[in-house]
Amino acid sequence: MLTIDNLSLFKDHKKIFSNLGFSVSTSSALIITGKNGCGKSSLLKIIAGISKATEGKILWGEADVEEFRADFSGDTQFIGHKNFLKPELTILENLRFYSRLADTETVLNSALSFFGLTAIANDKVKTLSAGWQKRAMLAKLLACPATIWLLDEPSNNLDKAGKEKLHGLIKTRIKEEGLVILTTHDEMFFDLGPRLDLENFS
Repeated sequence: MLTIDNLSLFKDHKKIFSNLGFSVSTSSALIITGKNGCGKSSLLKIIAGISKATEGKILWGEADVEEFRADFSGDTQFIGHKNFLKPELTILENLRFYSRLADTETVLNSALSFFGLTAIANDKVKTLSAGWQKRAMLAKLLACPATIWLLDEPSNNLDKAGKEKLHGLIKTRIKEEGLVILTTHDEMFFDLGPRLDLENFS
């Protein structure tokens, strides 16, 4: 169980959100909605350990994740707006780098295949369209398995087939005792779990 306990975020003395609280268990997904600027991306970054909240705690079970942040982050995958791929490297080189860090190279080919990347695995990222770059980013979810997925607008730049693959992948992750928190405006993904409107905490 992941619990967000009375979380608040202020930037330059401006309130982004405050007194935010919710719990979400494994084998489920939570959809974070709200207008741009209400803190959706910031919330995911705080959970991932990339940013810090102004107040509040994040609990995994009954323990504060800051007490074991490295282990918690090691079992978390964050896919945000910023492209983590190095443009001068190929898709395969990028994903192999991350899979070696996670010691999960055995699933690399399956990750490429799932997102239809096998035939272009040796293409440099800088030559790819935004849609294919997004598929390569999402392939990291399979190349480096983790219990918790934090996905920030994951369907952006995907075509209909790519969105369907992603939707199916998230459903499978839920069935396999994963926990998925995603921000989205895409109604196609609203059936994956309950929705939380972050504007209610602004």
